[in-house]
Amino acid sequence: MDAGIWRREGLTVAALASEVGAPEHRVRKAINQGLGYRNFASFINAARIKAAMKRLRAPEDADTTVLEIAYSVGFASLGPFNRAFRDVVGQSPTQYRGQRAA
Repeated sequence: MDAGIWRREGLTVAALASEVGAPEHRVRKAINQGLGYRNFASFINAARIKAAMKRLRAPEDADTTVLEIAYSVGFASLGPFNRAFRDVVGQSPTQYRGQRAA
């Protein structure tokens, strides 16, 4: 995760398991039981949202669009990014950015 594998668009649990050299069922178990995530998607989205939050509040990214940030953290489109962000943070990326800028 520290190497940024979560940035890969279309990342699957099988690809992650292959990358870490572990059976897929063990990776699923580690994500669900060991780390407490509901599923693989929520695990990956948590890392992506954390990176997006950092970029949304970074002064050097003030002119970067939300869409560009969504792409840069591994989302394929704006809709899923907005939904995932709202689920984790409780507000849209634009609202989050506006509050941090104020």
